[in-house]
Amino acid sequence: MGWLGETSLLGGKGRRAGGGRRASPWPVVLLVLSVLLLHSVGLAATSLAADEAAPPPPPPVNDTPPPSPQALQADALNEQAKELYKQQKYADAFGIFQRAHAVDARASFLYNMAKCKEKLAEYAESCKLLEAYLVLYRQQNGGAQPANAADVESQIRELKRRAFEAMPEVSIQSNPAGALVSEEGAALGSTPLVTHLQPGRHKLLLKLDKHSELETELLVPQSGKVSVVLTLKSLVKRAQIGFWCNVRGAQVVVDGKVVAVTPFAGMLDVESGRHQVALNRENYKPFESEVTVPEERAARVHVVLERTEKASSWRAPLGWPLLVLGALGVGGGVVASKFADAEWRGTPNFKDYEKLQNIGYYAGGAAAGIGLTLLIWDAVRDAIPAEERVDGPSFEAGVDLQPLGKTP
Repeated sequence: MGWLGETSLLGGKGRRAGGGRRASPWPVVLLVLSVLLLHSVGLAATSLAADEAAPPPPPPVNDTPPPSPQALQADALNEQAKELYKQQKYADAFGIFQRAHAVDARASFLYNMAKCKEKLAEYAESCKLLEAYLVLYRQQNGGAQPANAADVESQIRELKRRAFEAMPEVSIQSNPAGALVSEEGAALGSTPLVTHLQPGRHKLLLKLDKHSELETELLVPQSGKVSVVLTLKSLVKRAQIGFWCNVRGAQVVVDGKVVAVTPFAGMLDVESGRHQVALNRENYKPFESEVTVPEERAARVHVVLERTEKASSWRAPLGWPLLVLGALGVGGGVVASKFADAEWRGTPNFKDYEKLQNIGYYAGGAAAGIGLTLLIWDAVRDAIPAEERVDGPSFEAGVDLQPLGKTP
């Protein structure tokens, strides 16, 4: 019997020993296809089992919730208000913006309301709305500032200035001046004071050292200017002091302060008691003294200043040369007389020398007399020039006490 060769799994060809016909390849092909088919069926079953275990994917999610009816209503009102603003109907626009904010509170509505108030020249209200805008924006955005915060702060400062200037002007004066004016504890300034206040009633308080506090109520109208003059009552004991001086231009100093320049006919209000007084003028000896002024009395201080040196005049500069020339003339006359007696007596030249002698005597004597008169006149004249003397009656140095209010 012959040998049946094996069929190769790799597809080789077998031969019968000793020769014969070829083996068929189809059994091997069918075997490979069967293995592949079984593997595909297994993978499909595994995939189907995995699909049955996993849940179905969720539908796509929309992150933006639909707007609420309030937001839709506020948006509609906002558009309506913007249109009114464009038409310059600022009061109507403000009302619509206000309604929109009441429906859905938004910082932008407050900003738009502020711009309406600014257009209506209601600067104080506009300023308040801008401040509320900044607060609400921070509350709604975790404390973050809006992008226009710096510009809004600048607008607030400008609106405050315009609001202040738009208020009625108020002028407050006091007698005496220098009183501190305040309203509800807030200082407004010192008198004389010019400021601006809101229309309406204002309770003002005036304070001044050594004077009673003064409370008053001031009614400020809607427009225009208001001017008042208020008198404060002194708490010190009343007294007065006045001055007379014999020269002009002397500075009057009371308790270290220059209060007047002579001539001074008025009376100064002072507190009763002791006061240091002084009068000073260039080229004069200064005067200093302590004056006691009783309560409800007026002290009139009379001061006579003395010059430290006489003022120059034309008399002495002219008198001295005339006196010297006169003396030289008289001396020349004497010399001529002696020379004529010794040399020329009894000669024709004697008369010529006699004439020279007489000219020396008379001319020199006259010049010397005029010069001496001018020197004596300059010595006895008043040391105070006329332009520096005070006109009117003169007084002796001292203090004259009078009842308060009496004319000196």
